[in-house]
Amino acid sequence: MMQVCNLKKQFNNIMVLDDVNIDFNTKEVTCILGPSGAGKSTFLRCLNLLEEPTAGKILYNGKNTLDEKFDVRQLREDVGMVFQHFNLFPLKSVVENVMLALVLVKKMSKKMAREKALAMLDKVGLSDKADVMPHTLSGGQQQRVAIARALAMEPKMLLFDEPTSALDPELVGDVLAVMRKLANEGMTMIVVTHEMGFAKEVADRILFMADGNVVEDASPDVFFTNPNTQRAQAFLSRFIA
Repeated sequence: MMQVCNLKKQFNNIMVLDDVNIDFNTKEVTCILGPSGAGKSTFLRCLNLLEEPTAGKILYNGKNTLDEKFDVRQLREDVGMVFQHFNLFPLKSVVENVMLALVLVKKMSKKMAREKALAMLDKVGLSDKADVMPHTLSGGQQQRVAIARALAMEPKMLLFDEPTSALDPELVGDVLAVMRKLANEGMTMIVVTHEMGFAKEVADRILFMADGNVVEDASPDVFFTNPNTQRAQAFLSRFIA
């Protein structure tokens, strides 16, 4: 579905991504783990061109997304993203937040957009919050609204950039439950996370990043029981007593 070839990203004189090569398959859940500063979030942002790579190629269904003739808007419709911070519009109701891109990007009527938005809110367990304002919701509820907003566009792939790291611990479970449901339904997902239990349970594949590159690519069973590199072993020792 997506191929990353010799990808590099440099900020000033700092090489944040250094020659990354990786393929992502349809209906696969990939969790990206690694220490802070490894380049995980930058890598994710490059995949849907929120960051412009310095060099390399990103092929989506065989087409180079970095080609100037490539339709970036179509990529962003197909590849949704859920951020660490929810980025909801504070002066719009919950359902209006979910409707907005449907009306502006997909040119849907407001009636159809509202029906679609309500269905997505029901999917994440928030149909009863449709007409309230975002500030009345908990952080976990706001993040589920953000997931509903991404799902409303009917993406073929979803990117999650540490979606639970800004939440209080007791709110994390509801968000992870929604993500588990999406994984079980076959959504292609790439998730940057520090939730080791979620990664072990839900991921088909673990990528471990360090120093701007993917240094391990393994199944959860292999990665969590027998990582190949000392860097991964040291990382896991912080989480596993």
